[in-house]
Amino acid sequence: MKKICFIAVYIITCILLVGCWDYKEIDEVEIVLGIGVDSHITPAKEVDKISETQYLVTYEIVGIESEQGQLKSRVLKDKGNTLFRAIRKIIEKNGKRVYLAHTKILIISEELAKQGITEILDYTMRDAEYRPDVYVLITDNCNAEEMFKDDVTDVASMRLSDTLKNQNKIGTFESSTVWNIIDKMTKKGFEPAIPLISMDKDNQDGNLIHTVGGTAVFKASKMVGKLTEDETLYYLFIDNEIKNQPLSIQYYFEEKLGHISLEVLSNETKVTPMVYGESLGINITVDCNVAINELSNHIDILDEKDRNDVEKNAEKIIEEGIVDLITHVQKDYNSDMFGFGDLFKREKNKTWKKVEKDWDNIFQTLKITTDVNVKVESSALSSHPIEMDKY
Repeated sequence: MKKICFIAVYIITCILLVGCWDYKEIDEVEIVLGIGVDSHITPAKEVDKISETQYLVTYEIVGIESEQGQLKSRVLKDKGNTLFRAIRKIIEKNGKRVYLAHTKILIISEELAKQGITEILDYTMRDAEYRPDVYVLITDNCNAEEMFKDDVTDVASMRLSDTLKNQNKIGTFESSTVWNIIDKMTKKGFEPAIPLISMDKDNQDGNLIHTVGGTAVFKASKMVGKLTEDETLYYLFIDNEIKNQPLSIQYYFEEKLGHISLEVLSNETKVTPMVYGESLGINITVDCNVAINELSNHIDILDEKDRNDVEKNAEKIIEEGIVDLITHVQKDYNSDMFGFGDLFKREKNKTWKKVEKDWDNIFQTLKITTDVNVKVESSALSSHPIEMDKY
């Protein structure tokens, strides 16, 4: 018995005293917060006359480089015919291993996205250090390498990560992670949608600053088009991702055109698959509660007629925006970025089995019906606009 107890105590002690087998000293690694991937064409050599397309990988490395202990970043980059080779060449030049577990942002160039992003996402999922909750962005008419130049902050990736976390207060994009994109890519009846990023070079103060807004539309793994920021707002309505976003509507009062700014307080969108004999359709019901944040006309929000007029105008704009967006995507991109096919699979499985093989054609002919209800709940601290004295 004593021998058994001794062996048990010995084993437990060995377990408790063991260290981390794969630990890394902080001064031996480079911490990566952002990754950019571009396509790079190597000019044809005189020997073989063949040009070669390679990956250009850019890392934003972060470290403490000031007496005040502020974070600073620098950029490392290199190219290779595969992502793995490009990354290893960065290590060869820098002399330190890169640590990827803290990566927050993956930026892919528009040019590369049009060719397909499967290989890039496959690599991130195979590497044990990458986390599947890394945010993904597609550049809009620029290179991914440029996105790590930001005059507003010392660490561009951290600012971008904060922006993407606050999507519910902006309304011009919907954040996407590696895991979310792969999940949609591997489903029949669901296509990825990834936010766009561009560099605002015309900023009033002359500084370079990132702008996240709009959506890259995908068909399987290839980018096939873009949505504007306004169109993306209605995509968020369909996807039930509207929370505190602003909504601007035009309004005629006494034959004068004005604008009203609404803030969405709460929203519930229900998307229902419909079967009409031999044809299929989608019904979208939106119940939206809003607050009035800004008035440009002399509207009395306490007056029932004026309030109803505002609500009807908002309902009309949301309904038209949703229908126009779906029609645009059906006609020009044929990408089921809304997940209508996946909805039929889950709720109308017998119907789905009949149409699954021909879903690309059926998606383009889906009948769209809407039922939008908007209710004005408050007008902030004032029910009237400011009235100027008349002399």
